Amino acid sequence: MKPPRLARLLAALLMPPSYRDEHLGDLSEGFHRLLPDVRAARRWYRRQALASILPALRMRGRALRDSDPTLLMRSLRQDLLYGLRSLARSRMFSVVAVLTLALAIGVNTSIFSLVNVIVFADLPMQEVETATVLRTRNPALEVEQGGISLPDFLDVSERARSFEALTALADDQWVLTGADVPTRVGGYRITANLMEAWGLQPLAGRGFAAGDDRPGAAPVAMLSQGFWQSQFGGDPAILGSTLRLDGVEHTIVGVMDPRIGFAEFALAQVWAPLPLERTGGRRDARDLFVVGRLRPGVTQAQATEEVAGISRALQAEHPETNAGWAVGSSPVRDALLDSEAKIVLLMLVLTVAFVMLIACANVANMLLARATVRQRELAVRAALGAQRGRLIRQLLTESLVLSLVAAALGIGIAFGLNRALVAISRGVEAIFRMATIDTRVLLFTVGVALVAPALFGLLPALKASRSDLTSGLRDGRSGGGGRANRRARGVLVSAQVALALCLMVVAGLLARTVYNSETRVQGFERQGLVAMELDLPADRYGNGEPQRIFYREALTRVAAIPTVQGAALSTVVPGVDAGSRRGMEIEGRTLGPDDPRPPVLTVTVSEGAFDVLRIPLERGRGFETRDHGQAPPVAVLSAEVARRWWPEGDALGQRIRFGTDANSPWLTIVGIVGDVLGPNAEEAVAAYVYLPFEQHPTATARVLARSDEPPAALADPLRAAVWSVDADQPVDRIRSVATAQYERAASSYALITLFVAFALFALAMAALGIYGVMSYMVSQRRAEIGLRMALGAEAGAVHRMILAQGGRLLAGGLVVGLALALMLSRLLRSVVYGISATDPATFLAVPTVLVLVAVAANWVPAWRATRSDPVSALREE
Repeated sequence: MKPPRLARLLAALLMPPSYRDEHLGDLSEGFHRLLPDVRAARRWYRRQALASILPALRMRGRALRDSDPTLLMRSLRQDLLYGLRSLARSRMFSVVAVLTLALAIGVNTSIFSLVNVIVFADLPMQEVETATVLRTRNPALEVEQGGISLPDFLDVSERARSFEALTALADDQWVLTGADVPTRVGGYRITANLMEAWGLQPLAGRGFAAGDDRPGAAPVAMLSQGFWQSQFGGDPAILGSTLRLDGVEHTIVGVMDPRIGFAEFALAQVWAPLPLERTGGRRDARDLFVVGRLRPGVTQAQATEEVAGISRALQAEHPETNAGWAVGSSPVRDALLDSEAKIVLLMLVLTVAFVMLIACANVANMLLARATVRQRELAVRAALGAQRGRLIRQLLTESLVLSLVAAALGIGIAFGLNRALVAISRGVEAIFRMATIDTRVLLFTVGVALVAPALFGLLPALKASRSDLTSGLRDGRSGGGGRANRRARGVLVSAQVALALCLMVVAGLLARTVYNSETRVQGFERQGLVAMELDLPADRYGNGEPQRIFYREALTRVAAIPTVQGAALSTVVPGVDAGSRRGMEIEGRTLGPDDPRPPVLTVTVSEGAFDVLRIPLERGRGFETRDHGQAPPVAVLSAEVARRWWPEGDALGQRIRFGTDANSPWLTIVGIVGDVLGPNAEEAVAAYVYLPFEQHPTATARVLARSDEPPAALADPLRAAVWSVDADQPVDRIRSVATAQYERAASSYALITLFVAFALFALAMAALGIYGVMSYMVSQRRAEIGLRMALGAEAGAVHRMILAQGGRLLAGGLVVGLALALMLSRLLRSVVYGISATDPATFLAVPTVLVLVAVAANWVPAWRATRSDPVSALREE
């Protein structure tokens, strides 16, 4: 009967080497004295092992104080130099191990740089822990994180007592004139108290003063640091001069604090005051991002409760606009990610952890195989007096050298991977642009490099140092080829297979999701369709007739371009923009005040838009010249809306309206058109209600032109056509609809590329692991195989025997891997589209691929075994 293994290992590790054997011997004697009462003996041994912890630590402390520090440094230096020479002699092993670890450390570093941006990055405000974000939600309209309207913001500001200050900002864009060509600049309108509440200081000049955001105040603006440098060369004399935005002169009062350049804020060029005019805002225009600063002593829960109460009061006071809209609050960092993004982030972290474990398992297998070759060397060192701990330290030093070299190479791989993600996403995702290799990321990489040797080097070091001196000195085969060593290598390979299967299942589910999203029915012909964005300045075009006149003339000029086959106007690009999500009321159907209105997406289009987009007309008619501003209001439904809310097929001639205001006009349904691609992957088709532009003019619209010319060749004629109507009107983002759709899904393409790359890496490592173990096993059993074949065994039988051994390793990994994959797939339920998270095809195809790869990896060693000469194998033995 042996003492408890873990307790014995604890005592052995803690006790200084000079006292270890004596201490373990005393414990063993005490243990055997208490036998045959096994339970009492084990309890006594464990108590003694625990009681020896503090004395052992004190003894090690005294030994460390009495030791010569220069001796320790010389010893570490010797270990390092010896390790470098040893690895240099095994160049192929060192190169493969370093590359394997470098890839794993590189992807871990890259993903951590993304996590660093989201979780650990410095937000553009002081005392982040007291900052809270106010957002709206409306489950009926499927809005989870919406903005707040200006009137609601003013009401909450007046009634809430939990906040020292409430600040608001809204993205905006202006037409900058006075240069060679009109330019559109983007930025934000902010409340005058935002900089003070966020703890920001202007880089030059001043910030906005109290009253700058009040109605009638003189127009002022601040420049971002980047815009100040690029447009004005960083000239401080620009302060006090004017900037003509949307035809209005704005006095430049300062340069914004560069610390605000976080995420999308980094793209801002101009900052202007947000006019706090209660009568100037609509309660259903929820476009403000609101951040509050909690008062001292107020908790987040108290603030949330107060805001919820104010929200309920506003719903009762303004049911026509606020019914169903709830206002909530949450810490700033919690508001950065929605639930789906958190799942994707968690999957990325788990995935790169699996990649690291697979790489460590592969290198550990390589070290176990290398330990067999080094048994004679280790036995000689042990015979000359080297303690086992000294041998373990030497082997771990070699592992540390491998890890540090791999970390240095991994940083370069991470940098390249970050650049690749930006390229794949075409720079449209802020998180990929912001991911950098900063000090925190470097410290993480160093930490991984220091921890990794314990993952891949400790087990091989423990097994290699446990040598039989006699056999090791005689033939150099002690320890390394034992049953325990083979079992350890088999377990490592099975773990690689299990982790590889998990990664491949995740990659397969996400790849099928992207494929399903891309192969959805478009519903329109995007080939040859070019989109151009226009946004008319309010000071010159206001609302109504001036907008109609401009867009009529612009469409006429665009349609007159010789290479253009047709032009139309739309407020959305199909499959790219979502449209306005609104609640629809159907005439004749009674709904209570708390009943949700059917959610639809409204789109404003011009006459002839369905022909240009080539959306088929199923029933009724499209918009015509007679649907002018003074004509009875009309609407056209997509087939999805007609099917969902008029299943009997009687939608034509029915009337609908939006909102709960009794004065809202009724719209007569005059046509049904085919379904088109929805803006989100989870929506197979969009529930669109189309409105005629002449009856619902808007400042912002997309001009869609159909042409066989590429967008680059069409860009100049399109700009010339618009400038012939208004030379001060900027023309933005001329691109094909196919490009626009790609850019909308750019982050998905980048992420699926990552997951597929991880899965391929895992598959390659699993195949190499199986091949390595089987090759080693064949080399160890060469004499046995030769004897079997000499006694008449057929090559096929030997072949099957070796494949069966490899199959056992594979089977264990597949069983564990499938169980893990089923657990992980539950996290993907809200992410996958078009398939279930336990898609049978994926869960069948992935193991099949793994089996085929494993059979190929097994076949080569088996073939080599059957091709060997039995006589030569026996003679060598």
